Parts: sequence; structure tokens; C-alpha cells
Amino acid sequence: MKPKAAKQHSSHAIRMILCYGFIFAVTLTAPARMATPDAHVFGDPTVWQSAPSRTYHVENYKLGIRFNEDKGEVFGDEVVTLEPFRPHFEKFFLNSAELTIDAVSLEPSKVKLKFSTEDSRLWITLDRQYDAKERLRVRILYHGLPRTGLFFINPTTDYPKWPREVYSQGEPEFNHYWFPCWDYPNDMSTSETVTTVPEGQSVVSNGRLVQVTHAAGAVTYDWVESIPHSSYLISIAIGPWRKVTDHYKGIPVDYYVPRSASEAQARRSFHLTPDMIGFFSRATGLVYPYEQYAQTAVHNFIFGGQENVSATTLTDWTLHDERADQDYPSTGLVSHELGQHWFGDYVQSGDWADIWLNEGFATYLSALYTQYHEGTDAYRFEIYQDQVAAQMQDRNDYLRPIVDGHFTDPLQMFDAITHEKGAAVLDMLRYIIDGDIAASHPASQEELLFQSLHRYLAAHREQTADTADLIAAIRETTGLELGWFFREWVSMAGQPDYRVQSKYDSLNKIERLTVTQIQQAAGVPHIFEMPIEVGLYGPHGQQKKIQVRDDSRQQEFDVPLDFAPEWVDFDPDDFIEKTVQFEQPIASWIAEAQKDPSMMSRLLAVQQLGGAAQADREASAEALMRVLENDEFYGVRAAAATSLGKLGGSLAKRPLLLALQQPDSRVRAAAIRALGPYAQQAEVYDALVKELRADPSDACEGAAAGVLGQSGKTDAVRVLREALATGLDIHVRQSVLGGLAETKNSQVTEILLAQAQPGVPEQVRLAALSALAEMGAEVKQAHKLELDKVVRASLHDPFLLVRQAGEKLVGAFGLTEFRTLIQENAQRAPMAFQRDAARRILSQLQRTSTEPER
Repeated sequence: MKPKAAKQHSSHAIRMILCYGFIFAVTLTAPARMATPDAHVFGDPTVWQSAPSRTYHVENYKLGIRFNEDKGEVFGDEVVTLEPFRPHFEKFFLNSAELTIDAVSLEPSKVKLKFSTEDSRLWITLDRQYDAKERLRVRILYHGLPRTGLFFINPTTDYPKWPREVYSQGEPEFNHYWFPCWDYPNDMSTSETVTTVPEGQSVVSNGRLVQVTHAAGAVTYDWVESIPHSSYLISIAIGPWRKVTDHYKGIPVDYYVPRSASEAQARRSFHLTPDMIGFFSRATGLVYPYEQYAQTAVHNFIFGGQENVSATTLTDWTLHDERADQDYPSTGLVSHELGQHWFGDYVQSGDWADIWLNEGFATYLSALYTQYHEGTDAYRFEIYQDQVAAQMQDRNDYLRPIVDGHFTDPLQMFDAITHEKGAAVLDMLRYIIDGDIAASHPASQEELLFQSLHRYLAAHREQTADTADLIAAIRETTGLELGWFFREWVSMAGQPDYRVQSKYDSLNKIERLTVTQIQQAAGVPHIFEMPIEVGLYGPHGQQKKIQVRDDSRQQEFDVPLDFAPEWVDFDPDDFIEKTVQFEQPIASWIAEAQKDPSMMSRLLAVQQLGGAAQADREASAEALMRVLENDEFYGVRAAAATSLGKLGGSLAKRPLLLALQQPDSRVRAAAIRALGPYAQQAEVYDALVKELRADPSDACEGAAAGVLGQSGKTDAVRVLREALATGLDIHVRQSVLGGLAETKNSQVTEILLAQAQPGVPEQVRLAALSALAEMGAEVKQAHKLELDKVVRASLHDPFLLVRQAGEKLVGAFGLTEFRTLIQENAQRAPMAFQRDAARRILSQLQRTSTEPER
């Protein structure tokens, strides 16, 4: 599962985050400080969640399913084939929530069985005691109105063009809301779905389509998945799909999209899939194991994508026109979900505490595909972004290790520590095991790491595994004992915070490097033991590279050197997730930014120049201007633009304006944002207006909208309002609404209220609701009736993300008249993150009611 959509890079990096469905841009920069000891606590430190013990193994689920789509009702006829582990097996349970169980019997004897439901469990009492390994087939007839796990999309008065769709979302533990099952990942079974729908709809599910039958205006699709998998991966996706077909070596690779989407749109988002299947097959040494690979783009999906075995479900927001695809490609999302078919579907982490074995590996495989498809600099830049995302979570939310059983709900584990830090740790593991061989090549079976991963997959195929199994596979393949590495990076939190000093002793021709680790937060290793590369570069092209092993709180390394270095690189390729304090003369940073052979060293040097002291700003600006014009990698050029914006002054404005002509939209977007401090000036303001109206990139137009909103110019409201009326791409419309909110001008409230109404496209509506929350208390005072109307409509909207955006407005404006509805959600919402969000709103309302009136 991926809670974020495709990435877009500008400044140092821009990630497009799909956070419960709402896309927004986050600027990723180098970490400014260490994680603090008073960081928020993750989950509940007093408990450790562990996988539940089983008394039986499910061999197969066979689901006969039909629906009343208008009511959102499911009718099921399920046969669960299971084997007890122990003798005297007489009573057991399946997970089942909010389903009405009509009958339970044994097959083929038809013997009726006693059953009861309690605390989301269906308890079944057999007709006698059974021995271990004695196969049982239990038939369950049921019906229900699922509030999660299964989602119904129907046209409404406000959205008459919505398609009729039904689709599942099982991860982490939601499938038991629409069929009884063992709803935990530590059991794997085969499955069959036999789904009946009205003619005109089709069904996508797991495995091989073995039969389609038509009768009395209905059609039944029989899908069989013969490879065992966890129950949360059983899926259905029903709709009037347009099917677009590819192949990979005889395996069907199909794309199912709404009929409103063209074949060109489908191929634009998914055309690289066969190439990805081939790459991942070669990298893992394991050919794609499933009967098919389908990708279905559904409406109002609450996540980015879900890797249902052989049949991934994705948000239809990932379907773009040709222009938007330049800035919001689907490559990262598609490769992530596909990668989990090796790590997560075929070999499953048996415990949510170990979910990085699914999600971290998929994030890493996505980065490896970037290396294969775009080159090593793009790969290293993506891993750097992963490091930064993880450190942002450390600073802003909580410190936790990658493997952590302190969650109160498994969905909490699907964060940047699991995804992005997991990927960064795997990159470090590659560095430890394969070193320089891996630095400049895509994943290859020649690398020992990938031989180890192949062993891990082969040993645990169609089974569950844990981190200890991964460590064992590496040991058996390489002979390396890496318990120290996994203790530091997986079992504990944080990263090393280095303070580095370097001084050349010309008399003895020695460069003395002092490395001090200063991290001190609870749960973070006092010492990270790591090999660290150091590069030393002279003014006349001299260079020397060494590797030191840092294993103390403070260490000195004497490097024999027959030249005085012009600059020193500490971990030049940024293999290690870390923060660094390294004071070098400004001339050294300038030389490094312009001449270093390592892209990541140039990038980090450019960032340092953005914080230059007053006396060094002129020299820094001139150097950054040259980097912006000449560096071969867009990420470095974008970082140069950002650093110029931080420096400010007259020297920075001209190169930033010239950068608006750069061919790469990611660099132009960075330059646009960097021009923010100059936006009051007529020349810059006019250039930004031109960008908003005429740049060929949606991301650049959106960036211009944001900067114009922050400019303080009274004319900005008019410009943004006019832009909103010109039929902009949906991504730009979102940014324009954000820009209008940035003006803090009371005139924009009516615009935002109008864009937050039912009937407005959901992405735009979500942006408007979010922008309203930023407008301040005067919105409530001046527009109380309109605001209440918008909030009430949002709270009753069929789309979960709109309902949650409405709840945030209740909290932002202290709308106590909606307290009862929020309380109901806090108590009864089916998903923990919904209940938690409602409880936060109630806390806001409580604070509002106790604050004195002003």
C-alpha cells in the first residue's frame, strides 16, 4: 500500500504526497537540526503488539458475492477450507465485523453448525472434535452493509457523472468487514471469487479468470488465485471498465480504467509496467510468479494504491493528460505497488511490526527502477529524499525504530519510517555489502545483496517471514554477521548526528579528520558503527578517496596526503542517513559545488552556500549562479535556485529570472518559489503572472500561484481569481486556491466557499476546504451561514476524505454545533484513523469552549 502519489522534484525536492487522498506539495530540504529528546511518542509504549496465535490454517477462501449497489449491501456465500493444527479441534473463530450471519454449515454434509458473534469475531462450533490436519469445509451465508473494506460508488445529485463502482481495500485489517476471514497477515491461503454483477459491469479480481457466464441480465466472473496469499490481499474491483491490454512474456498485463479515460491516458500511466516486471524479475532472480498483473484505477480511493495479489487497485487521480504527466508521472506509484508482489505478496511479513519487509522493500525497488530507468544520480537523489522524509517524521511526529510493536492500530505503521527509512536502510545495506560496485549500477544478481534477497525470497516463497529471516539469508549468502547493522538501523530509532572537523598539517603532510557523534535522543544508539567514505580534493585536480570505520563517540583519523585539500567530502555519495555539521571555508564549499564529481556532494555544498554569512554572500551568489546555469543534474540546479532565494540580494534576482527559461520544469518551479522575496517588485511580479498564465508546466503554474498569493500585492487576488476562471488543470486549480488563501484577503472567502460546494471536482473541493481552514476566524464571523452549509455538506459527503476535511473545518472554526456528529465518529467510525482524527477535533472544540471570549 502506498499513501503517497508520484514524486515531483524542485528546490531540493518536492514530493507530491497523497495523505488520505489529498495531494499537496512538501518541500524537502536538508535536515536543519537533530531529532529532539522530547519528540512525540509513537503508539503506546506500555504495550507490544504481536501476531495472534492460530489454531488452524486456512487453505482456501471461495467467495460467492453479489450486491445491492444502491444500498451498499453485500450478500455472501463463502466456503472456508481449513486444517486444524491440533487434535480435539471443535471451536474456532473468524474475524467478522458488522455482518449478519444467516447460516453456517459443513460441506458437503450440509450439517448446520452453531455460531455466535462477539467483538468482531464469528465463533463457530463444529459438530464434533476433529483431528489435526483433518480438512474442513465450512460454508457461511451472510449479508451486510460494510462501512469500510468494501466501497460503493454511485452517482449522486451533486455528482451525476460518478461511475457505478464497487471495490475492496483490505489492508491492514478491513476485509473482515465484507467477508469472514482470518484477518491478519500471518496465514496465507489460495482464493476464489465468484462475483455476480449487472450486465455492463465487469469484475477484476485475483489470479486467473476461469469463467464468465451470462444469465438474466447479470454476469458472473470466476477468478481463481492459486498462489497462497494473506487474506487482506483478496480483492474485487467492479465497474464499467475500459480494458487496455499489454503482455510480459506471455503473462497478461491489463489496465482497467474508467470509460471516461482514454486508452492513451491508461498507457501514459501504466505503459512501463512490462518493463518494470522484467527489471524486478532480473533484480530478484525470481520471475514474476502470478497468473496475471492487472491495475485498476478506481474513483475516490482513499490511498494511492494497494498491491492486491496480481490485481493492484489505484486511485484514478493517477490518470493524467500529456501535460500533467510531465510533472505528476505515475512511475513511482506503479513501481511501488508492483514491487510488493515480490516483497509483501509472495513473501509476506507475518506481523505488522515487521511491515517494512513489504513497504520499505517496495519503496527501495521503486528507487532501483529509477536508477535503471533514469541513472545513478536520479537514484541517489531519490534515496536522499527518502532520508529527508524519514528525518522529517523523526522531528515533527515521533522517534521510533523500523520494527516496532508499540502501535495501537496497524495503520500507524504505514509511515515514513516504514516506507522511506526502510528504503534508505536497504540502500545502506547495499553499500555495506557491495560497496562501490553497487554505487553506479542498477540492481544486478552479481551483487551479493541481491543474491541474499533471492535466497530470502526462495526460502520463504508463499510463506511469511520476519527480519530475522532476512538477516539469516544475508548471513547464509555472504558470510557476513550484520546483527550490529540491524540493531542500529532497524531495532533502534534515529540516525547519527555528526560533527566533523578537518585540518591539514602541511609539515607532516597529514589531513586530520575529527568525527564526533552528538545524537542523544532516547531510543537512538549512542554510537552508530559505520564505514564512512572520505574524499579529499586538491586545487590542481588531485584527489584521494579513503574509507574509515567510525565506531566511537569521538575519533580522529590521520590521512597521509601530499597536497593541501581544497575541499573535503564526508560521505560524498550520501550513503549514510545522517545530519552533518561540517565547517569549511566558503571557498571550499564553492569549489565543491562547482567541481565535485559526486552529484550528492555538489547538492549538499549548494545547500551550504544558501546559508552563507553576510560577508560571503556575494561570492556564494556568483557560485550558485554558475551552478544554476551549468550543473548537469536538475536536482542540483533546483537546489541552487533555492539557495539563491535564501541568500536574497540584488545578485540573486537576475539569475533566478533567467532560470525561468530552463527546460526542466522542476528547476523552473524551484526558481519560481525562490523569487518569493522579490515578488513585490514589478519586474518579478509580472514574470510570476506570466508563469501562472503561460508556463507549459502545471507544476510551474501552481508554484507561481502560491508565490503570488504570498506576495502581498493587492492585485494578486484579481490575478488568481481570473486564473481560476480560465479552465486550468486540476492541479493548478488546487494551487490557485492555496494561493488565494495565502493572501489572507477577506474577498477570497466567497471564492473558496464556492469551490468547496458539492458538485465541484473532489480534488479541487478538498483544496478549497483546506484553504478555508487557513483563512482565520473572520471567515466564521462574516460568512457563518455559508460556512455552516459547506461544513454540513462535507460531513455528510459519501467520500471519506471530504468528510475528514469537513471535520477539520469544525475544529479550525470551533463549530460546536457539530459536536454530536464528531462525537459519534470518535466512538463509531470503523477505522482507527477516523476515530483518532475525530477525537483531535473534539479536543479542539473543548479548548474553544473554555477560551474566554475576546
